[in-house]
Amino acid sequence: MFENQAAVESLAQLLADTRRGDTPIDTPAPALQPVDANAAYAVQLRTLDLLGETIAAWKVGAKSPKDLPNCAPIPAGVVSDAGGTLALADFFRPGLELEIAFRLSRDIKPGKYDEREALMYVGETLVTVEVTDSRFAPTTLDSRFVLADLQNNGALVVGSGRGYDASFNYLKPKLAFSLDGTDLKPARTGNTGGDPRALLTWLVNHNGRRGIPMRAGAIITCGSYVGMIPARSKGVLRGAIDGIGEVCVTLA
Repeated sequence: MFENQAAVESLAQLLADTRRGDTPIDTPAPALQPVDANAAYAVQLRTLDLLGETIAAWKVGAKSPKDLPNCAPIPAGVVSDAGGTLALADFFRPGLELEIAFRLSRDIKPGKYDEREALMYVGETLVTVEVTDSRFAPTTLDSRFVLADLQNNGALVVGSGRGYDASFNYLKPKLAFSLDGTDLKPARTGNTGGDPRALLTWLVNHNGRRGIPMRAGAIITCGSYVGMIPARSKGVLRGAIDGIGEVCVTLA
């Protein structure tokens, strides 16, 4: 147990230092690899502690509706409202994702909730852009390192939205995604994790088992509808999901 705790502390310190610096981690020492998902989640929280960050949002996703989801807290320092500017040079390997998110209207105390109960705490449905990034230089890495690295979160841009609507088509919404007018939308769109409301419910219960309360105002972003698109050029990035809202950010 002591060795595990020491590895959690060491990896969290390395990730925190890398977030403050300008050089990614070349090849992480095998001894730093989290022993399991729980250790990776512990690294996430410890990294935020070392950065002096609070949690403003959460990300949750899954490879398919049948796969176990994963999640990560998103620090307040990388969450911004639409209309601003992000410098691509601040990221090591930025990727662009268009997502549906939910904003909580009330605190959720740790407990066990079904989907209907969990959604009673949702005030708004929002359109967001997540900028993904990795603090590791290798493109192929054990998934536990990725999970520990806040599941590759780099930044979250929060756009407009509307009150929660249970009748909305969350599986196949109509959407647009472009950079300086060039269409980025892939031929096939959709969330690999399925219905984002199920992902939100999983997150609420996952955090509940860990004794983590979720605060009013927190944003839960629930996976990309366009995959991950590498950010290769600067310009004005615009995204929209019909029936919810839109988001824009300048990549400089």
